[in-house]
Amino acid sequence: MANRRSIELLSVGSDRSPSRAREDYVKAIFQLGAEGPVRAAALARYLKVSRVSVSKAKRLLEAEGLLEPEAMPLQPLRLSRRGQSLAVAMVRRHRLLETFLHRSLRVPLERVHAEAERIEHVISDDVASRLATLLGRPESDPHGHPIPYGDTLSRHRLPTLASLAAGSRARIVSIDDRDEEAVAALAAAGVLPGTRWLVESSERSRIFVRSGKRCLALPRRHAERVRIGT
Repeated sequence: MANRRSIELLSVGSDRSPSRAREDYVKAIFQLGAEGPVRAAALARYLKVSRVSVSKAKRLLEAEGLLEPEAMPLQPLRLSRRGQSLAVAMVRRHRLLETFLHRSLRVPLERVHAEAERIEHVISDDVASRLATLLGRPESDPHGHPIPYGDTLSRHRLPTLASLAAGSRARIVSIDDRDEEAVAALAAAGVLPGTRWLVESSERSRIFVRSGKRCLALPRRHAERVRIGT
């Protein structure tokens, strides 16, 4: 059982539950790993905690077998097989909850991420499995992110809509879900997974896109949240 000291060291935000903090750290390391080696400073920024908190949490996660032991100072953080399994389970819960909230309860797209973040820690894997069955085992959540049903999740970092040159065509694959303001604006504009767009021109602060007869001027910071495929 976690003691008072572990509760303090693993706290994230206002939630001081050690189990929630443990799950948040492991999931964050997993998600940041899609972009490359995970450094302690990047993890601290992602979770909005101090470097000291990350260092203390790292030692506890290593002791629990969720992180690979550090072979040398300042080595990137790497999840153990057990840590990765926990991280994938948390991603699965989160994305199933987002799908349920949006599809069944009509929670607006920009709100489902924060709501799922709170609920994912209090449901079991059995409930997540039942939720998947209820939803028909969807392949992706409403933001377009794949839902894993095994112990692994293939992660390929896709280019963004903002990276395309004028004249390029793209299919929207997913929308990064951590920026509520951007998600709300993109959803209102119809820039959603599965839609196709042509980049007509690109400026420093905006890009102009077209889909059929619809033309939009998107702030570049919003276009950077949109992942695309061909």
